Amino acid sequence: MRNHKRSKCAKTNVDKISMTLELTPAAVCQCFTLVSLCTSIADPNWIQVQNCSDSSSKLIYGVAFTLHAYQNLTDTGPLGGLHGWGMWLLYSLAVLCYSAVLFSSSSFLLDFLAAAGTHSKLVTLLHVSTAFFCVAVLAVCAACMSVIEHNLQRGKTESHPALCMSAGESFYIEMVGLFFSVIACTLALKGRPEPIRPREYLSVDGADSDTEPLIGGAERQE
Repeated sequence: MRNHKRSKCAKTNVDKISMTLELTPAAVCQCFTLVSLCTSIADPNWIQVQNCSDSSSKLIYGVAFTLHAYQNLTDTGPLGGLHGWGMWLLYSLAVLCYSAVLFSSSSFLLDFLAAAGTHSKLVTLLHVSTAFFCVAVLAVCAACMSVIEHNLQRGKTESHPALCMSAGESFYIEMVGLFFSVIACTLALKGRPEPIRPREYLSVDGADSDTEPLIGGAERQE
């Protein structure tokens, strides 16, 4: 009875150890992608517009700007106004960023919880979707920068100071997130490696083992 309990306890410990070894390289890369996405969203500087001769005063556009767009009516000039193409692209940028975070966190959690073994196609699809959304985020941001550059060139006059546009740090952080997302997607498409399962060793205690006398020994005693 004691041996049965010990074997059951040993099997439970082995299962716990095997669950801790289910963290795949794709999940690790997806974790870095998620961190990069959250950092780029928290940082408001996706696109910055500043005076070419004076870099102290600048306008910053990004995901955080869209949340308070109606409070920044005077700063939407380079975007083409509050209802211009640049503003709509910023709204699209925010939606794509939060969608990428949703897909990235879902793929990481499912992969980390060893669900890829039973739902491998779903996890792979989530990894691929995350990479797609990361590419879409950078594409929309580049399109928004193109619109801002066009508006700045069109509004350039002798009476107004020359304005310069450049990408902010969030744009480059998102590129790092795309890098890790592509790696995670590639690893997921290659397939999930076999988890490392330790061998089951059962300790046998001689004192607890049941012994029976030999028939021959009993006959000698008689």
